[in-house]
Amino acid sequence: MRKPSIYLDSSFISAYWYSGPNLEGQLRRMKTRDWWNAERRLFELWGSAFVELELRSGVYRHQSKCIRMSRSLKTCPSTSAVKRFFSELLEKELIPPNKPMDAWHLSFTVCHEIDYLLTWNYAHLANSAAQARLNKLCGDLQLSPPLLVSPESIPQIRFGQAVFRGA
Repeated sequence: MRKPSIYLDSSFISAYWYSGPNLEGQLRRMKTRDWWNAERRLFELWGSAFVELELRSGVYRHQSKCIRMSRSLKTCPSTSAVKRFFSELLEKELIPPNKPMDAWHLSFTVCHEIDYLLTWNYAHLANSAAQARLNKLCGDLQLSPPLLVSPESIPQIRFGQAVFRGA
């Protein structure tokens, strides 16, 4: 039986290395590290060049560790299908035009049939409204959407929860 696949976006990786004073950030770091330590071996881990590109923007503490972590993931190749779906996401306004990286992450997960997109981005990705809009668009295009989840909401294999789409 194959492992379920999961795409880790830059917010997940950044949360893993967070070291600031913000309590919410510290809680996210704890939940991120808990998932990483307990569950990651049970998944096939994916990222893209856009994860690293996003992590390279700006200057922040632990940036080199974030980039190194992103490079440890398998890389989804950029294809014409990914580029077409990216354009479709922006055209249909599923992702705001000023948030193109979110659209790239979705495009890679859809076009490479990744089971999950793991993120801390509740604004545009890990929420029920975004999931419903993505499911509709993918249904219209006869594509299979990933489940958009956070470390707080992803089913846990270690607890015997089903983790494949449609399971």
